[in-house]
Amino acid sequence: MIFLHALGGIFGLLLVGMVGYLLAWRGWFSTESQMLLPRIVTYVALPPYLMSTFMSSFDRDNFLHLLYGSLLPFSSLAVTFALAFAAARLFRVQRRHFGLFCACVSNSNTIFVGIPVNVALFGEESLPHVLLYYFASTIFFWTVGNYAISKDSGQGKGKVRLMDNIRHIFSPPMLGFLTGLTLVLCKITLPPFLLDAARLLGNLTTPLSLLFIGITLYTIDLRKVRFDRDLILALVGRLVVSPLVIMLLVPFFPVPELMAKVFITQASLPVLMQAAIVSAHYGADAEFGALMVSLSTLFSIITIPLYMTLL
Repeated sequence: MIFLHALGGIFGLLLVGMVGYLLAWRGWFSTESQMLLPRIVTYVALPPYLMSTFMSSFDRDNFLHLLYGSLLPFSSLAVTFALAFAAARLFRVQRRHFGLFCACVSNSNTIFVGIPVNVALFGEESLPHVLLYYFASTIFFWTVGNYAISKDSGQGKGKVRLMDNIRHIFSPPMLGFLTGLTLVLCKITLPPFLLDAARLLGNLTTPLSLLFIGITLYTIDLRKVRFDRDLILALVGRLVVSPLVIMLLVPFFPVPELMAKVFITQASLPVLMQAAIVSAHYGADAEFGALMVSLSTLFSIITIPLYMTLL
């Protein structure tokens, strides 16, 4: 019964994603227009969505109590990254995507995939926990992950600058999250019409994200994909090892049952899309990053319902 519920939730998301896939197949999207969807989500929909969700989900007292829960995702990210680093050394992962390998294993797509999946599986009450995991994941990726990927380029292209990392951490979605946090902590209530506008814009997040995922899946030419050892190891690390790590850590960080389920689900999601973009920026192995994003998204259709059955 649990498996069917999880499968039903995923199928609902897949139907919307298939619309994006079919539109891409029909040639509706050029390379430039494909990038418009994530830009609208990142700059227009997500900031007000995160702000309004935070304000409706938290008050000052329960946020300070729940903040303790963010120690669990921070710890799991660090442990998973360390395990990926050790595995990369042990199995001699290629130098040109060594850091990218570690970042792909440790960081998941907590927003584009995380929000629609968790809402479908656990309902709107899961959103506060989704935001806590997003907070931890974003900081970890744009510090540890970004630095690791930057070391992959043997030519030293694209040096890491402190201000760049700070700018990426304080991205529009994070600023929306922090705005909601500030308003809650200061006990400031916005006029209803502003909250209504924020929710209307925020409602674009899930459908546009799913359309973009469908378009991304269409671009995969499975006939040309070569499943070498590094790619298989990274996929296993992202979809299997990462959620297992957080399952093993839950007893050491007593958190509410729903929070634990959301965190495990977040840890089992596909690779963060920015991993491919950052690897291209630094002149590293961008093809490996693109394959990891696409294939992990494809295989998560199978793994997410399985984890829901276990939970």
